[in-house]
Amino acid sequence: MNLKEMLKEAIAEMTEVKKSVEKGVKTADDLQTAIAKVKELQEKVKAADEAEELMKGLNSNGAATPADREEKGAQTPRTIGDNFVEVLKKNNARKNGQKFRFYAPAFKAATDIQTSPAAAVDFATTFDRNVVTAPRIDLVIRDLFGAETFSGSTLVYLVEGAMEGEPAETEEGAEKAQVHFADPVPKTVSLKKITEYIKESDEYINDYPFLASAINGRLLYALGLKEQNTLVTDLLATSGIQTGSIAASATATNIADEILKAAMDVQEQSGFPATAIAMNPTMWYNLRVAKDGENRYYGGGFFGPQSVPNLWGFPVCVTPSIAASKIVVGAFKTCGSVVARDGVSVEATNSNEDDFIINKDVFRIGTGKANDAIIHARTVSGNHAKITKEGNDYYLTDSNSTNGSFLNSLPLVYRKPYKLKPMDVIRFATESYIFL
Repeated sequence: MNLKEMLKEAIAEMTEVKKSVEKGVKTADDLQTAIAKVKELQEKVKAADEAEELMKGLNSNGAATPADREEKGAQTPRTIGDNFVEVLKKNNARKNGQKFRFYAPAFKAATDIQTSPAAAVDFATTFDRNVVTAPRIDLVIRDLFGAETFSGSTLVYLVEGAMEGEPAETEEGAEKAQVHFADPVPKTVSLKKITEYIKESDEYINDYPFLASAINGRLLYALGLKEQNTLVTDLLATSGIQTGSIAASATATNIADEILKAAMDVQEQSGFPATAIAMNPTMWYNLRVAKDGENRYYGGGFFGPQSVPNLWGFPVCVTPSIAASKIVVGAFKTCGSVVARDGVSVEATNSNEDDFIINKDVFRIGTGKANDAIIHARTVSGNHAKITKEGNDYYLTDSNSTNGSFLNSLPLVYRKPYKLKPMDVIRFATESYIFL
């Protein structure tokens, strides 16, 4: 039985109780109880209807449906920025107390608020809205690895245990050789979350084309660059990585020889052949322009056929993310994976000054400055409530607030945690929010 059916049944019961009171069979207290039940269900239905309307506005993670686009003659959004802009358009970004989100399946900065560029003021001049970007390096490290997904916050994998003993030739009637495989050794890797945020003025956030380009360009690039640099740092700090050194006076041929030796060491120690080489552009340049004793380029002249950089038959990933003094050789695809739990999500809120930007397991809410989210409302207590993360679940707990905390219109019992689910309506005194 859904909420509306329960409400209909409660109204019928209230009507019967009223008749019974008129006949003297039941008391006025019975009628008040029935009326309170109806009011409670009406609040729940109202909250459910509001959530349903918001879900309609966020259909398909906030993007317009094909029918919407056909009716409006709009083009199908192709990027995460375009889709997020549709969320803002469909949900009136100027109305306070809202939170907008678009999720794309698949990481802090200055406190200045982003505003429309002061230089871009129209003085009867046509402006080219394309921004001349700062230098961008290719995001290529992740592509070297395999890709996997998982749903937890911690990943445990098993490393094969050592074999004790070995097979042996056995004469007839002799005892056979015994071998034993030690138990696999569990290795634990904790999830790393990469985030970034910007503060925007109302004028900027309603400049939809510029906002979409900011998301698709600068924000996604900064996110990817941080991911790439983190991968390189974590890779070089991984236990078991073989290291070697090349003399400062080494020639290009010496360096090339050491690279081949490293590739052979990878295969010998792991059992898997190397799949790629990663190096800095400066190192690649020194190798590419090296010449033999007759002044001929080892790699062919500059008018030779252009192809993917390779060395000893291995593809070479050329990126500034690798220090100029290092060369990384590995069986990336066969022995490594980038394991991701979620893809990229874009969120926005105009709900309060702090924008709920703190990423932590215990999130405190109230008017006091020590809270993670500060709500500027007289009805809200200094230390009003908290949201706690346990595993993949979130729980809301009231902190003995003066005017109470509510979950889908139901009052919370002090210190009792209530599990949250998407689209729950949370109210701190008079201030309401939707849990996404």
